[in-house]
Amino acid sequence: MELEDCAFPELHEITTTQSVGSAVATADYIIVLDPLNTSSHPNKFQLIKAVNLFYKSLAEDLKGKMKPNAQVIISGYKSNLGGMLLRHYGAAGGTITTVLNQDEQLMRSILALKLSVLPSDIVDVAVWGNVPVYEPASAVMATVCNHVGAITGPPNYQKTVAVALNEAAWEDKNVPSRDTRDKEISELSGRSPVLSSALAIFRHISALASGCASSTMGIVSEGQFGTTAGSVFGFPVTVSDEGVVTVKEYGELPETVKQLVSLQDNMLLVEKKVALGECDDYETAMLHCEAALWSILESPKLKRELEERELTRLAAEEAERKAAEARAKEEAKKKAEEEALKKAEEEAAAALAAEEAAQQLEDEDGDED
Repeated sequence: MELEDCAFPELHEITTTQSVGSAVATADYIIVLDPLNTSSHPNKFQLIKAVNLFYKSLAEDLKGKMKPNAQVIISGYKSNLGGMLLRHYGAAGGTITTVLNQDEQLMRSILALKLSVLPSDIVDVAVWGNVPVYEPASAVMATVCNHVGAITGPPNYQKTVAVALNEAAWEDKNVPSRDTRDKEISELSGRSPVLSSALAIFRHISALASGCASSTMGIVSEGQFGTTAGSVFGFPVTVSDEGVVTVKEYGELPETVKQLVSLQDNMLLVEKKVALGECDDYETAMLHCEAALWSILESPKLKRELEERELTRLAAEEAERKAAEARAKEEAKKKAEEEALKKAEEEAAAALAAEEAAQQLEDEDGDED
């Protein structure tokens, strides 16, 4: 109904069906709305298992039924893993891409507010690798134009966001985790997270259909930036007017981006192993994840930073535990005082009642005399 009520002239007909085969037979674009996330499956291991079952079933429905040049677009919490599983189960007839620009747009909004420019003035914000990740998107390679600062040029003059912000640690301090992303999206854009997701899908399809000079997509890797060929990985991309997606070329990547790419690549491979049952118990899966993480920490600085973050987290938990204990003791003390006061009031009332009863009895005895 929403499509019909808000329809543009391009909408000619809506056909509903419960058959995936019928739905995809003539489709140029196949949008997969992955319903699985940490709300449906709080246990990460069980979530990955559920993702495997979902995409295995979907692959069976798609194989041999969709057009050879159809484009499969996946939007969801584990979209990159889903794309890898579709390929694994033989449903790779067309092009597979995943929607990542929602996090890219969030970062643009945050930066635009900070720099007093339009989000469109900021380019080369990218989601590298898997989503979700520790930060929504990276602004390490981003540039900005139309920024009024210490160094200002014509409208097309660009400088790096890092220079414009003049604070290397700004991103770490200001970029929210994905746990708070939906709230941030609502506050910054005025749209609900659901509408924001729909807008992200629209932008993704628009880029594929009309071309785009700069965007972020999850695509099948050909080994760019040292990633594993065949995995579905998030890259900064350009899209030609004919819909050809090309990974943007950079010189030497910053060390932080290299470490992020390597970590994400390893974690995606581990998730695929877990999904396919090659790590068929939770402890083994966690060992694989841990091995993947620490195997790439060749930089003592990064390892130290992670250790410091973990110590900070533990310290915060300990502080909260002590605060909770203090609150509990204070509440217990307050309750004991209230009970003691209540008891004293009851005893005083009882004593007063006894005194009044004795006085009444004495008065009655006097009357008899």
